[in-house]
Amino acid sequence: RLLLPSRRFDPKDWWLEEHGLIMEAPDFPLPPGRYMVTGGREVTTVLSVKPDYSWALEGGASLYDVTHLPCRSARYTPAADSGGLAGVGLPAAAKPADFPVTPGAAMPAVPGTNKRDYSVIFVTAIER
Repeated sequence: RLLLPSRRFDPKDWWLEEHGLIMEAPDFPLPPGRYMVTGGREVTTVLSVKPDYSWALEGGASLYDVTHLPCRSARYTPAADSGGLAGVGLPAAAKPADFPVTPGAAMPAVPGTNKRDYSVIFVTAIER
């Protein structure tokens, strides 16, 4: 598993992408504003993020419509009951056979962690 040398690995908060590689944590939440978004398929629309961080997609688009299905990611944090076993709760505990993740599927569980899945959308423009 690779990690960019400019970033330090945080064993209490780390991310994997759909091929099982450690990835840099994305910058979020998106600041309030209007963003042109797409999943690289049929729909491109505007995502509006309000000051309270609620959001909406224009034109009746759904999150599924603007999700890039082949890309998956998940954020992993230690589970309270990981028991302090060596390697449990770390990327090395991930099962290589679980990767790559099928497009649109949930990311795999990693022993000793809590997991939160994230969808990937492409921001192609920002309204100024």
